[in-house]
Amino acid sequence: MAEKKICVSELRIQYNGPIDVVDFFRAVEDWIMKKHMHKEIKKKSEQVTPSSRRVEWFIEIWEDLADYAKEVVRLQALFKDVKDADINKDGKVQHTQVADMLIIIDGILETDLEAQWFQKPTFFFMRAIYDKYINKFYTHRFEGRLTADTYQFYNYLMDYLHKPQRLAHTP
Repeated sequence: MAEKKICVSELRIQYNGPIDVVDFFRAVEDWIMKKHMHKEIKKKSEQVTPSSRRVEWFIEIWEDLADYAKEVVRLQALFKDVKDADINKDGKVQHTQVADMLIIIDGILETDLEAQWFQKPTFFFMRAIYDKYINKFYTHRFEGRLTADTYQFYNYLMDYLHKPQRLAHTP
């Protein structure tokens, strides 16, 4: 059984304004490709009402750091009140959407040391001591890398959402 340690918890981005949902998905996929990571879609749903749409996208972006360690950046994006709109951008009419958006990002380090340690009480105690004083310095580098990647992803999305061109013209 893998152990999960939450290193970065619930980084939130709230955005209200013009956004192309498909373009947002493409931007996330571009970041994943640049970082040479893998993506697993946990949930992708869309609810359509007569007046608007609601889109939920929940993915895990992961990379194996070692045989027993894996970094996971969890993205949960919720688009509410998605409506089609026309925006005048540089004198041209552009078709896009307007939405209220909430993004939650978590950074999780998964380690699987069960094959190396048994679950007997003596070994469990020895493992706790080993993790606290010896292995801490070895696995700390994984936590640092995960934290850096998570905050880099957060800053990438903030830059994407708050481009001056995106907010220059409102519907």
